[in-house]
Amino acid sequence: NYASVYQALPPAFTIDEEGNPLHSWRTLILPYLEQEALYDKVDLSLPWDHSANKQVFETSLPVYSCPSAACPATHTTYLAIVTEDSCIPPTGSRELSDITDDHDLTLIVVEVESARHTHWMSPTDISEKWILNRHQHAEHPHSPGIAQAATVGGKVLTLNSDLPAETLHALISIAGDDDE
Repeated sequence: NYASVYQALPPAFTIDEEGNPLHSWRTLILPYLEQEALYDKVDLSLPWDHSANKQVFETSLPVYSCPSAACPATHTTYLAIVTEDSCIPPTGSRELSDITDDHDLTLIVVEVESARHTHWMSPTDISEKWILNRHQHAEHPHSPGIAQAATVGGKVLTLNSDLPAETLHALISIAGDDDE
């Protein structure tokens, strides 16, 4: 829904005047998840964990929570893949027209192991290095070696830990020829 309005995906995070990260993309899409009232309570000019944002900070959102994950209710294991060539770049936002691969085969968010959980408002996500080496990470809350991933087209894919790095790279790239 965010992309439909802006014809772009949200940035990985917002920044202050000094370039310090303030709020995650997860905060920015709240109005498009029927959470406009919660979004309106966020002071976007202050960091996500500032006391002025305490009420929102203490709110748990089931949409960001995997029922199988062992983490606090206000935390998430759903992190965006943030790289220069992914749907969510390290700076700015990505226009949908820039994504030339099949949207149903282009990953945007991946589920990480419970130990890597982060607060849903935190501007914390994962890198290409992490996803290409995901087979080395701890167990996921589902079957061993299995993680769920969302595509920019809205589909959910199951990633096995034995997927070759080349395949993963193609799936996270906006132009990785993953449809061939």
